[in-house]
Amino acid sequence: MFCSNRSESNRRAGFTLIELLVVIAIIAVLISLLLPAVQSAREAARRAQCINNLKQLGLALHNYHSTSGSFASGRIWAPRPGRAATDFPTIFAGAQGTTWFCLMMPYIEQTNLANSFNFDLGSEGPAGGNGLPSGFFANQTVASTKISTFQCPSDQPRTFRINPGYAGGALSGFSMTKGNYAGNWGNTGWGQNLGGNATLQAAFVDGAFGHRTYGINSFTDGTSNSVLISEIIQGAEFDARGMMWSTVMGGVSYVSRFTPNGIKDFFSLKDGYDQMPNNAGLFCVNEAQLPCQPGNSDSDQFAGSRSRHPGGVNSLFADGSVRFVKSSINAATWNAVHSIRGGEVISADSY
Repeated sequence: MFCSNRSESNRRAGFTLIELLVVIAIIAVLISLLLPAVQSAREAARRAQCINNLKQLGLALHNYHSTSGSFASGRIWAPRPGRAATDFPTIFAGAQGTTWFCLMMPYIEQTNLANSFNFDLGSEGPAGGNGLPSGFFANQTVASTKISTFQCPSDQPRTFRINPGYAGGALSGFSMTKGNYAGNWGNTGWGQNLGGNATLQAAFVDGAFGHRTYGINSFTDGTSNSVLISEIIQGAEFDARGMMWSTVMGGVSYVSRFTPNGIKDFFSLKDGYDQMPNNAGLFCVNEAQLPCQPGNSDSDQFAGSRSRHPGGVNSLFADGSVRFVKSSINAATWNAVHSIRGGEVISADSY
């Protein structure tokens, strides 16, 4: 009798196969319920870091304004030597081409980088005797330095290298870092109202950045109604988008023809893609969320604001506030907040 009880007790000490399967199924259900919450919490943390980066850039821009009397120029340039005063050099055309971001370095605790940057030559020029932009060589050490303030943690950090097919590979020996924040270049294209399609010329309104400088007194729409900076996505190695050392569209500049993460052109001229320079050294590489094709007109290059955050982009406004703008925002409203003196009336619930 005693032996029989011990045998029965031993049989009941373990789990049956059915009981194990039930426990495993319960654990799997709990994990499936918990995983989205964990991912959501991680994305919330990444978005908070992204917002903090934009706020730091906002402080830098306002400190620069306090020192200089205006926000940084979107692009430092001048007519090329020996050219008329009306000369308007484009990307990689031998002009200095230094971006607004380079002027921010002393204001985001990157004074050493700023001191190492050759502002006389700038990012792209002037062209040397061989026709190549000497600024690329002089500033390659600075341009290869990754700056955390310019990195959104929701995106993958990448570098840019000029395609070896350009200039026989003479500029392909080093890489430049990329970033995720670009300046509001208005509503039309890289050339703004200079050249290009007549429809775009007639529709152009001033953005916060461009080929000249703007002070707060230029923001007659109100600083709380005007975007300074929004997010962009870093493209592939031979894709210039995200390359913050050049004013190339999608590099450190974007326009509002597309709503956030959208591909529907506000002007219904060229739907479905960013239009990048038609240049063998600045390839556009099609990939998820980054459609593109090369274009023929420098003045009509355009790229939209995009991010890896679900549902929209973070945008820095001229009053220093950062707001999450949904991808579903009305296109007219998105364009309105990208003009600094368009005279539009914007309701607070439009975002």
